[in-house]
Amino acid sequence: MSKLWAVVRREYVERVRSKAFLIGTILGPILMGGLLIIPALAARSGSKPLRVAVLDVSGEVQEAVVEALQKARLDDKPRFEAQGSGRGPEASREAELKKAVLARTLDGYLLLPQDAVAACRATYYGRNVSNRMDLGLIERTVGDVLVSRRLAGAGIDPARAKELTRELNLRTIRLSEAGEREDRGSAALLAIILMMILYTAILMWGQVVLTGVIEEKGSRVIEVLASGVPPTQLLAGKLIGAGAAGLTQFLVWALSLFAVSLAAAGPPAGGVRLPEVSLLTLAAFVVFFLLGFAFYATLYAAVGAAVNNIQEAQSLLYPIIVPLVVGIMLFPMILESPDSPQAVLLSLVPFLTPLLMFLRIVVLTPPPWQIALSIVLNALAILAVVWVAARIYRVGILMYGKRPTFPELMRWVRHD
Repeated sequence: MSKLWAVVRREYVERVRSKAFLIGTILGPILMGGLLIIPALAARSGSKPLRVAVLDVSGEVQEAVVEALQKARLDDKPRFEAQGSGRGPEASREAELKKAVLARTLDGYLLLPQDAVAACRATYYGRNVSNRMDLGLIERTVGDVLVSRRLAGAGIDPARAKELTRELNLRTIRLSEAGEREDRGSAALLAIILMMILYTAILMWGQVVLTGVIEEKGSRVIEVLASGVPPTQLLAGKLIGAGAAGLTQFLVWALSLFAVSLAAAGPPAGGVRLPEVSLLTLAAFVVFFLLGFAFYATLYAAVGAAVNNIQEAQSLLYPIIVPLVVGIMLFPMILESPDSPQAVLLSLVPFLTPLLMFLRIVVLTPPPWQIALSIVLNALAILAVVWVAARIYRVGILMYGKRPTFPELMRWVRHD
């Protein structure tokens, strides 16, 4: 055991003393806080009002549309600086508006055709047509004006009709053991951000283990170590040491998340409500990192022992990385229905568990038995992977030259 802990201590100290570790530990919370806070601030602050001109071919509703756009609000702030298109032939007015848009004196213009009221249609021209929120507001505002004109033409009071057909203002309140909390998508944002951090950390620390094994093998340091330490203990020491370094960094990140949760628990600052981070989320953040690291870093170590350089490792890493990528691709389905049979089944698959079960915990906490079962299944899978990797490692660390084929790796596994 003394040899094992000597390897663990060496790996841990070597990792935590590196500049990359210090930079990642310091920048991680800063980036994490930025990812959580900046979108909330941006959603509230918005951008400057759009400069929009209105060209009404019929001349019937131009003033009404301009007035409605000027009154349109987004988060209680004016969203448009609207103006008419003046007088003159339609073609010349439209040409002038196009020149103004291209010259950036206008952001866009709205063309209302001759039958705009009857057909309830319009066309927006602008340099940017990807701002869906603004375009949706234009569509609703102008649509209300045109509907009001049709109602008035049919002898119906538009104000009374608008009052009777007022749209639903739906608030979404998230219920939890901690109480009630209004949620406008912050839970989904938090889940996606934390899952991406978890995905990146598992890949990053797996790469650290891979690089360490290949460097020691290339410099023949591994031969000196293997002469005094059994290969199985050497593998265990590298995984425990690197995992402890990763856990140290992750604990710093988790404490930073706890600070965010304290800020989220208080009243919103400047109307900005931060995502809520529960203690269960913090615990799951650490636990599923350790499970993911143990599973994937073990495979990385086996690949590092089987190859001679990073270039050779790339083809063998592909089948290891694919399950993680699949987990990322499945997250929309988990967000949409975290308690569906498909989500439950996928979150219990060991190589998907670190990402998908964690995502379910953040979005809609599953029953405790499902969390416990996922941890047990993942632990059993880790034991199986460690058994296979140890057999590859004990042979591969002393093999040089040609990269072994897959059948050769299987012979190493079966060899006693």
